[in-house]
Amino acid sequence: MVDTSELESFLNDKSAKEGDIVEIVGDGVIEVKTDKDNEKRKYRVLNLPVKLNGRELIYSPNRDAMPVLQKAFGMNTADWVGKKFQVKLYPKTAFGVTKNAILPVIIEEKKA
Repeated sequence: MVDTSELESFLNDKSAKEGDIVEIVGDGVIEVKTDKDNEKRKYRVLNLPVKLNGRELIYSPNRDAMPVLQKAFGMNTADWVGKKFQVKLYPKTAFGVTKNAILPVIIEEKKA
């Protein structure tokens, strides 16, 4: 049997399920994208390398997820490397389309 979710290269509702644990494995890059409907409109996206169930994927946190990550781990993504979060799926409308988006639930590190 073939699991078609393995075709996904991004962390999304097809590659992850509610409660999955994701580890941030790199500090990422910012990509400038152009709006499909308005070529003059450009926006920036953080592409963050993550690991989920042994698979390396790219996570692009949306405007709801970014403040959660910044509050927990700081403003510099180099400090995020090695940190983990749990997947929470929620409906999000973007560009007129509603999809399930990923909201990170921070996993608190246990102090010795």
